[in-house]
Amino acid sequence: MRVDPTSLNYLDETAGFRRFVNWIHWVVLFATLAGFASVVAVSPSAWSRYMPPLSMAVVLLLSRWQLRHGPQRSVMVIVVGAWLMASATAWAFSGVHTSVVIIFPFCIAMAGWILGGRWLTAMAFFSIVYLAGLGVAEIAGVFHPTPRSPAGMVTVTIVVLIGITSFLAYAARQSLLNSRNRALQLSASLAQQHADVIQRERDLNLLLNNVPAGIASFDPHGRLRRCNAQYARSLGLDPQAIVGKLFTDYLPREVTEQVLPHWDKALIGSAQNYRRTHRDPETGEMRWVDVSVLPDYENSELMGLFAVFLDVTDKVHAEQEIRALNADLEQRVAKRTRELAQAMERLQESHEELARSQARATLSVLVASVSHELSTPIGNSLLVANTLADLSTQLQHQLETGQLKKSTLLELNSALANGGQLLVSNLDRAKTLLRNFKQVSADQASEQRRSFDLAEVVSEVVSSLSPSLKNKPHQVVQAIAPGILMDSFPGPLGQVVINLVNNAYLHAFEGRSDGVLTIGAACKGDRVVLRFVDNGVGMSPGVLQHVLDPFFSTKVGKGGTGLGMSIVDSLVRKTLGGTLRVYSTAGVGSTFELNLPLVAPGGAAWAAGTVGAEVHRGAPDTEPGGLGAAG
Repeated sequence: MRVDPTSLNYLDETAGFRRFVNWIHWVVLFATLAGFASVVAVSPSAWSRYMPPLSMAVVLLLSRWQLRHGPQRSVMVIVVGAWLMASATAWAFSGVHTSVVIIFPFCIAMAGWILGGRWLTAMAFFSIVYLAGLGVAEIAGVFHPTPRSPAGMVTVTIVVLIGITSFLAYAARQSLLNSRNRALQLSASLAQQHADVIQRERDLNLLLNNVPAGIASFDPHGRLRRCNAQYARSLGLDPQAIVGKLFTDYLPREVTEQVLPHWDKALIGSAQNYRRTHRDPETGEMRWVDVSVLPDYENSELMGLFAVFLDVTDKVHAEQEIRALNADLEQRVAKRTRELAQAMERLQESHEELARSQARATLSVLVASVSHELSTPIGNSLLVANTLADLSTQLQHQLETGQLKKSTLLELNSALANGGQLLVSNLDRAKTLLRNFKQVSADQASEQRRSFDLAEVVSEVVSSLSPSLKNKPHQVVQAIAPGILMDSFPGPLGQVVINLVNNAYLHAFEGRSDGVLTIGAACKGDRVVLRFVDNGVGMSPGVLQHVLDPFFSTKVGKGGTGLGMSIVDSLVRKTLGGTLRVYSTAGVGSTFELNLPLVAPGGAAWAAGTVGAEVHRGAPDTEPGGLGAAG
């Protein structure tokens, strides 16, 4: 007889069930040991009394062996073994008077609880028949049982069996409580699922009735199973009035004639998309409807058709208007082209004005920076001059009073000499700042062409920027050899240098304290390659793709305008007649490479800016003159 699976609604092949069976094995082991102990204590020489505990020991071993095949089979071995042991003990010893009779209810309870209803019925039936047969045989004098077991052995047996029964009762109670809790949880879950289903049904109805398209579901015979309000409204009907009807019963005849050919094709599995017309039931206006019909299959069986109806009357009218406007399309295109050209001219003028504004803003920053920087040497010079005046007054006083000593004269002379040196040093610093600023500002303001040394111009520009950069931990390294002479525009070139230096400090060195921007240059025939290489954070492919686009910035709203690199590109191409390439690797750094002619070109082709800029991932190839990744 196999285990009834319906009896295991509260016990399954889980670790919990196996732990429960292990507890049963411990209880049976305890009962077996108690049986051996009682026999040794009461009748150690009665070898037949050792048979029941020995039998239980064998049953326990078989049950442990069967546990690897499943806890139900292990319990089955215990139930059958215990029943057979109790039956044999009753037959061999005291018959119905033996204390092991209490094992029969234990086996019946275990069979009914764990193994199922059929086991319960069979175990109860055979137990009743067997014990009744023993009793009748004893009454009739056919069966003569041995005398009852000693009181000690009976007491131990009854106590152990009561303990086992109590353990099973407790386990059954816990199982019942767990089953009740699971039932309550299942009930709550079903209630929540029911509420969810109702909510989904409500949401579905709300969605179906508010979409601008008509939606309908039909069975294979053409009977309407469900539709939304838009579908019924387009026909001037009530949804509840047409559900369950054939579409041929409520559609106008002229509409049915348009539908039937596509319906027949959809029934054989071919999805249909077509356009039909009908009269508005309220206004009589002609309406155009796009229809999509999809077969609904389940396990290769056609369950019905699903249709979507979209009113495209406005679209059809728009198409008609478009066809009517095609006659003067060329005129409209020409007009729009002229307007676009004018807009592009205005945009170009705005861009150039922005570039000039950027140059003026840069010049303003330089003025502020140099003014701030000049305050230090001028202030120091003023302090030294005041000190020298005080020393002169002190010397004059000592001369007039006759208190002048040789030692005092020497000290005053030394102080005057040191003060003169400090005064000359500070005035030289101010003179250098003014000279650099004068040249840079003249170049920025005039944008005139002249001959110059590339290293000197770059040095002057970087020097004019130093007041605004000195408070930052980064550094600019100039690796340009003197003697590279150019006939070009130093003003726009200086603006390019300023923008690239500021761009490195604003973007490349963000979050770093060891930024290094290296500016290097090398001649290549009649051209010079000028590179700005930083060890900053680099750019992602997405940022690199748009780095030269106007108004693109990763710091919009945080000080970035998105014009700096666009102005650099414009100045390099249109003013300096060169090309610009950008290389970058995220986490490594970026390189801005300017390829400039030593003699700036002119003419219409150059002024139009026909050469574009390029962006690349990775590092540039090493150029002659040591202009590799290190500049």
